[in-house]
Amino acid sequence: MKIARVILPLPLDRPYTYVVPEHFWHLVRPGRRVVVPFGKRKLAGVVIEEGTDEDIKGYTAKEILDVDMELPVLPAEILKLTKWIASYYMCSWGEAARAALPPGSAAPSAKSRARMVTMVQLSPEAPPYPPTGNRQQAIMEQLRIWDAAERLPVSQIEVLAECGGSATTLQRLEALGYIELEAEVMDRSEGIMPTRDAEESAIQLHEEQKTAISAINQQIDSNKFGCFLLHGVTGSGKTEVYLRALKHARDAGKTGVVLVPEISLTPQTVRRFRKRFGDDVAVLHSRMSIGERYDAWRGIGDGRYPIVIGPRSAILAPLKRPGLIIVDEEHEASYKQHDPAPRYNARDVAVIRAMNNGSTCILGSATPSLESLANAQSGKYQLLSMPERVPINGTPAQLPKIQIVDLRNEKALFQKKEALSPRLIEAIEQRIEKNEQTILLLNRRGFSPVMECTSCGWVPECPDCSVSLVYHKPLHHLRCHYCGRTERVPHLCGSCKLPTLDYAGTGTQRLEEELQSKIPSVRQLRMDLDTTSGKDSHHTILDQFGKGKADVLLGTQMVAKGLDFEKVTLVGIIQAEAGLLLPDIRAEERSFQLLTQVAGRSGRSNLAGEVILQSRQPGHPIIQFAIRHDYAGFAKYALESRTSLGYPPAGRLVSITFSGPEDDKTRDLAEKWRACIDSRLKVVDRLGPSPAFVHKLKTRFRHQILLKIPLDVPASHVRKAIFSANKALGTLPTTYRMNVDVDPVGIV
Repeated sequence: MKIARVILPLPLDRPYTYVVPEHFWHLVRPGRRVVVPFGKRKLAGVVIEEGTDEDIKGYTAKEILDVDMELPVLPAEILKLTKWIASYYMCSWGEAARAALPPGSAAPSAKSRARMVTMVQLSPEAPPYPPTGNRQQAIMEQLRIWDAAERLPVSQIEVLAECGGSATTLQRLEALGYIELEAEVMDRSEGIMPTRDAEESAIQLHEEQKTAISAINQQIDSNKFGCFLLHGVTGSGKTEVYLRALKHARDAGKTGVVLVPEISLTPQTVRRFRKRFGDDVAVLHSRMSIGERYDAWRGIGDGRYPIVIGPRSAILAPLKRPGLIIVDEEHEASYKQHDPAPRYNARDVAVIRAMNNGSTCILGSATPSLESLANAQSGKYQLLSMPERVPINGTPAQLPKIQIVDLRNEKALFQKKEALSPRLIEAIEQRIEKNEQTILLLNRRGFSPVMECTSCGWVPECPDCSVSLVYHKPLHHLRCHYCGRTERVPHLCGSCKLPTLDYAGTGTQRLEEELQSKIPSVRQLRMDLDTTSGKDSHHTILDQFGKGKADVLLGTQMVAKGLDFEKVTLVGIIQAEAGLLLPDIRAEERSFQLLTQVAGRSGRSNLAGEVILQSRQPGHPIIQFAIRHDYAGFAKYALESRTSLGYPPAGRLVSITFSGPEDDKTRDLAEKWRACIDSRLKVVDRLGPSPAFVHKLKTRFRHQILLKIPLDVPASHVRKAIFSANKALGTLPTTYRMNVDVDPVGIV
């Protein structure tokens, strides 16, 4: 290749043409990462195709500066997929391609990221006599022990840790012909690999599992695209269906991707899949170090890992033509990328990637999203139902009974500012006595959501965001949960200057303190963003709880999804109606899903489960559907409402957000763009511009426009109109931004 067209990680919707120096001709190819000059900067981009002399006619093209040979070439199907992402989600191809590369790859200086390790092996032509030095003899003796156990080669670090000595000792042994030293690339992503599960054949499948597996395996064998919506109640054995389907795909020589919505689910999921598939499994998620993710990404691209597990970014892993793609808990909003671009939904990208490869896709959930349900009802997806839990001793395990505590009748709790009702406290104590476990859900972190003056009502707010600051007791400070700003706790009211500040509401820290005061002997673990910020913290907390080192696991929505602990027989939901209060079209859907999912953590083995749901709105339709485990009733109710309003899945949404340092100027830009789009897209309803739900965020004011688009309007028509409106508006002033979010999962 002598001329290359390169996409750059910038919001510029066009490739750029560069001359390839002669010494790079044999290295540059589509999918290769290269370093190029761009103005006064150096940028790392991706080659998409060979250019022609016509591309550089009339001007002097710049040369490619360097070629990254450490990273595998992006497969052609990933280039195709990122091009679709750029088109559908209205970002540049370069931004979409950046999301498909390991972190740090956009930096032009990202070279030599691989870490080398020296491996030690016995020489087949070693001298027949022993070496003279005592340390050398000790090393040789240990190497022969490892050789007999078939453990060679081993790393130099391990040899020196076991036998002492230094690298010079090993180099001397190599010079004498006793050993061989070889530098290898170290894979930092490798962890402890559990052995394969020898009891797989002993797992008895129920009839709905057999039916689902049969249908999926037939689709895999057809080598054609097919998408299944696997609707199985909590505890119905969806993971076993995934495992069997993936084994069938692997037996056919195909690869697979398994998506999970939360990093907190990754340890349990990886453990189950590695037991079945050993070291064929690679993990990708944001809590891994840059080096670990880089090594995993490279191993996937090199073909060493035919199975990839992780949250949304794993869908862009450079796996060669995946034959099976699984999206667990497909309804979860966390599959949607918010910032930066591309603002893609990994669930929908998974379907497109399967379609591009003639592969099979499984979308699994106990509470499917209304969009996926509508696709199944229309015939786009094939619906597979598993309405009963896995049988225990031949009888299907029962879904837990849900009891309601009407907080309107618990006046004593309000007076004492307590969150745990007497009935819930008693139930927790009963579980502790029986050596069983409890999960408590409170979807608010911190100690107190609001600090308030009881005299004048003043509330301390973040100066950079239009939200109140949350009190965190362990560090005794106020924190903004949007920008992370922290401030000292004031002693006097900021308005009336009186010492009448009080803490209102309950967060997970306050709940933890209250539970300890009510049950002093309780052993508890808290799982929220504050306790899981460290590396492997999710795994540590869940491992301790799984080993019975705690009676209660309390936390935010992290504790509601996909966790499977056989000793959990009680789930407590502290403020069941909290999510219903948000002014969002999906507030009811998310609340039903969260309540149903967390209730499903209880009674998953031969021990009966119970759920105690505390609410001030026990008669709300969503709460009533949840306590009856009535997904069908909820879906009918919600779809009728969405259809009457033209909201998804009865229509499509595009959110346009303008942001800038000055409120009036930001609003004016939004108004001008609204006038541009109104003249170009007359067949849609437009809401706004209006201040965003969080009007000020990180010192920037935000104004939002929402486009409601009928299903019969082609997406290409919408894209064309938006790009035309952008062009008519012109270049935005410096420091002002416009973000386009296609198919937003939330509008607040």
